[in-house]
Amino acid sequence: MHKISIILITVFLLSCTGNNQNRVSRGDVEAFMEGYFENIRPFDFELIESFYSETMYTNTSREEWQNLLYRIHIVLGGLVSVELQSWNVRSNLSTSGSGTTYTFVYKNIYENGEATETIILFVPRGTRDIGIIGHHFVSNAFLGL
Repeated sequence: MHKISIILITVFLLSCTGNNQNRVSRGDVEAFMEGYFENIRPFDFELIESFYSETMYTNTSREEWQNLLYRIHIVLGGLVSVELQSWNVRSNLSTSGSGTTYTFVYKNIYENGEATETIILFVPRGTRDIGIIGHHFVSNAFLGL
């Protein structure tokens, strides 16, 4: 009986640790965000489109988001600098999609003003698929519109 308990505990512990090959590290997420901001500088939607998850387009069509990002780019101008203000990580376990959610808040300087951007990433459990599922801009530059 004692050997069976040890085997069951070992199997349980191995199942809890999972496969590290499918885990996304902090460095992976940071590299993803750096790549996003590098590709938004020339503002080519086709370059940055790959950073957004299909989930992003559930409530807003790809065309609507492209038009909105273009208008934001016209108002704010080109990206000058990026400063990470805060971030947090949350693990989700649900029937609709388990995984890890990362929320980043940036204070960015653009040619025509500052903007606070909140970007939400989601990584489905057991994958290395990082994608933006939410993106929110706040800027005084939008007040005159």
